[in-house]
Amino acid sequence: MKKLIKITTLLILLFAGLNLSAQFSPGKLSKAHADLEGLANCTKCHELGAKVSEQLCLDCHKTLDFLINNNRGYHASTEVKAKSCISCHSEHHGVNFNSVRLDEEKFDHNLTGYKLKGEHGKIDCRDCHKPDFIASADIKKREGTFLGMEQECLNCHVDYHQTTLGNSCTDCHGFDNFNTLLGFDHNKTDYPLKGAHVEVDCIKCHKKTTRNGQEFQQFSDIAFAKCTDCHEDQHDGKFGNSCTDCHSINSWQKIKVSNKFNHNLTDYPLEGQHLTVSCAECHIGGDYKRDLAFAQCLDCHDDYHEGEFIKPDLSKPDCKECHSLQEKFSYTSYGLEDHDSSDYPLEGAHLATPCFACHKPNEDKRWTFKFNSTNCIECHVDIHEGFIDSTFYPSQDCKSCHQLENWATIDFDHDQTDFALQLAHQETDCRACHFKVDANLELGFSQKFNDLASDCYSCHAEDNIHGNQFEKEGITDCKTCHSDNLKEWEASFFDHNKTEFPLEGKHTEVDCKECHKSQVKNSFGDFTTDYNIEKFQCIDCHSS
Repeated sequence: MKKLIKITTLLILLFAGLNLSAQFSPGKLSKAHADLEGLANCTKCHELGAKVSEQLCLDCHKTLDFLINNNRGYHASTEVKAKSCISCHSEHHGVNFNSVRLDEEKFDHNLTGYKLKGEHGKIDCRDCHKPDFIASADIKKREGTFLGMEQECLNCHVDYHQTTLGNSCTDCHGFDNFNTLLGFDHNKTDYPLKGAHVEVDCIKCHKKTTRNGQEFQQFSDIAFAKCTDCHEDQHDGKFGNSCTDCHSINSWQKIKVSNKFNHNLTDYPLEGQHLTVSCAECHIGGDYKRDLAFAQCLDCHDDYHEGEFIKPDLSKPDCKECHSLQEKFSYTSYGLEDHDSSDYPLEGAHLATPCFACHKPNEDKRWTFKFNSTNCIECHVDIHEGFIDSTFYPSQDCKSCHQLENWATIDFDHDQTDFALQLAHQETDCRACHFKVDANLELGFSQKFNDLASDCYSCHAEDNIHGNQFEKEGITDCKTCHSDNLKEWEASFFDHNKTEFPLEGKHTEVDCKECHKSQVKNSFGDFTTDYNIEKFQCIDCHSS
């Protein structure tokens, strides 16, 4: 026994003297495995009589064991999982040897189960694989490690929405540009976008602000039940909160044809004929925001009367003084009392004259109400112009002769003329002397007032039943026998005793007709009486 101990001791000393320890260890371990240096630790990685054991590796590298068992990460990929650890991570090459031999430029990140997309494919590996993004305190201590990373966006990126929208960033965002929303569908929210809202930039509704010291854009907890939650009420609450009763979501400027809008809530309630007017006739081009003047009718309507009723102070007239909203414009409430307060109060026959008889349409078919004067000839034709001397009707004032009550009634003082009217002439119609109706009615009538002869025959020639029986030097003087009294047209002035046959005895009682017989004068049946008797013997009359 003592002999065996001696031999063993000698062998050990021999090997030690020959520095044969290297025959048992291929070389120094790297810094990562430095704690496993020495023969006593060989079996922590090596199985006796076998190569390096993958299971022993994973017993130590528990993080990788967890990932492989859960089919996660690079080492769980089919291209790596079947390989031995030593095929990639050899050892015993010295303390400074890097056992993780990774060519970052050629590394296929798809094998990790996290495919680099968009901007992720452009950045440096260490921008992501750094302690800041590793949650595990143990892994975070490992220098240069690629482990400990999670795939959720918020493990690396700051939550811009500050927990207001959940953790699934890719529901809305892509990998190329954070501000470009790819998968977001607003119609799946509580407020589907419709009409003009579809074209609105997000920032118009989702304002940027500051929250917890960071820039923040609000996407949740935004009031939207009423339009006025977002839009300014241009009507200051006058029309309630239900904007869609009048406005379309396709355009704020387009007003829906709706009976819901109550115009009476505005500063200009609609009445009468205005109720039948389309909105666009007042709100030109559908512009309902533009302020409209409405204090006076002429703010909207053209002045039909073209300034005829402008007031003395040059202010616009008030159309309501004559016109009513309840009736059409052609109707007027202007009455006799109103006309009495005008420059021309109505009197006599004018009271019964229709308005349009005086206020006639002019060349543009517009009724006129402004006259240059109130003289009769402004409206009436002066049929006497050039026939009556202006002495008898100065300034062509018809009222010099005519009355307003009846145009045919003449009130003229004939005594102003050279022929004063007496007796029957006073009752004679003016036209009987001054007018002559032509036998052919198409020629109308002729009139004469100046230079009229004053002898009876000049007027009564056609009425002269005596012919030329009483002519003296070509003139018949009716007044020799007759008076002006029509009722006494008989020859009251005639003195038979001044003739060649003075009446005596019974002759004074004989009716004139007994001696002066009447006979038919013409084909019209007119009679004439023979007063020019030349035979005065008894037998000439009393043949029996």
